[in-house]
Amino acid sequence: MTIRIATLCTAGALALAVGTGAAFGQAPAAPPLPTGDAVLARYVEVTGGAAAYDAIKNRVVHARMEILGAGVVLNLTVYAAAPASTYTQAESEATGRIESGVSDGVAWENSAMRGPIVKEGIERDDALRDAIFDRMAHWKDHLKSAECTALAGVNGKPAYRVVATPTSGTPQTLFFDKESGLLVRAETTAMSAAGAVQVIAEPGDFRKVDGIMMAFTNRVQVMGQQRVVTIEKVEQNAALPSDRFALPSEIKALIKK
Repeated sequence: MTIRIATLCTAGALALAVGTGAAFGQAPAAPPLPTGDAVLARYVEVTGGAAAYDAIKNRVVHARMEILGAGVVLNLTVYAAAPASTYTQAESEATGRIESGVSDGVAWENSAMRGPIVKEGIERDDALRDAIFDRMAHWKDHLKSAECTALAGVNGKPAYRVVATPTSGTPQTLFFDKESGLLVRAETTAMSAAGAVQVIAEPGDFRKVDGIMMAFTNRVQVMGQQRVVTIEKVEQNAALPSDRFALPSEIKALIKK
């Protein structure tokens, strides 16, 4: 609808210019927005291309997350494999160990705060969405729609605003830098132990690893906190243990109940 309106406005401006010789000095109408699919396709291309993504079957990311102003630093290790398996371990003196993952359609978490849980409802749907390996590169397989709704400003630079609605899970609002095509902001609502919370993430420091551009920093705003995630090491197509994504015994016990 936005594109149609922009096109009509452009046609109207041209008609006025022809009929009046632009006597009123009107500013030219803004060009029509690209489609959401076009924005996403450009992102895939500028970050390496489909062939480079298809060559990667798994990934291990070692990172650290600092909660600014709280004096809390968590060490993170994230394992991910196609098509949709994940295992994440986060640990610090303040939080203890927090484990979570997705395997064979089961989304789970085990922490001192919540104990072992099997996620359900929206929380499960969002975990399954996030577990899709390199989902941004394969958006056609899991998005119902991707609509470019505006040209917005992100940190003083123009970016295309795309509302991405998955087949399962909560929609996300994504912002892609107009010049570079890179993802510069993602906004979503996430379910947590405290209920629904807004999450705003701003990736940056893009570097090429095995032919793919990856963000090595991510500034996250959630629940009034500023969190900075910094990647320290990335391994791709690593030799993973066969049971890396196996469900923990505590989770298996919950499923049997």
